[in-house]
Amino acid sequence: MSEERKKTWDQKVDLVRNSYLRSKNNQNFAKLFYNHLFFLNPKLKDYFKNTDFNHQERALINGLDFLFDYFGKDENAKHQILRLAKVHNIDGLNIHPHFYYYWGEALVLAIKDSDPQYYSDMEYYLREVVSYPLSFFSSQYFVK
Repeated sequence: MSEERKKTWDQKVDLVRNSYLRSKNNQNFAKLFYNHLFFLNPKLKDYFKNTDFNHQERALINGLDFLFDYFGKDENAKHQILRLAKVHNIDGLNIHPHFYYYWGEALVLAIKDSDPQYYSDMEYYLREVVSYPLSFFSSQYFVK
């Protein structure tokens, strides 16, 4: 393993957060995300049949902002992530946990397409860091 890859958790979180912040400056970032999501799993389009995508794209960015603030001491972000997990659980939008794999991959691809400073190791850091909140979302699927 190269010295470059020897990162602490906090370093990885910072790299990934900064990559996301650069990526969301691309006005097409949310569109890229959904294009990748629906390419990776076309069945996910069914969840968005009657969706206003202008609103959905803003909601995605807001949710991602909370997700990346979730790693810090931002209590509001933690509250919002819990709220979003409940909105998406079996009693809400019923987003089965196996779909979060595609969500994470779509995020990696959208950041790869949007971050002008993206480099190959970022893909590993993104997957590792994003798996943490996605695991939390999955764990809340059956929680009332």
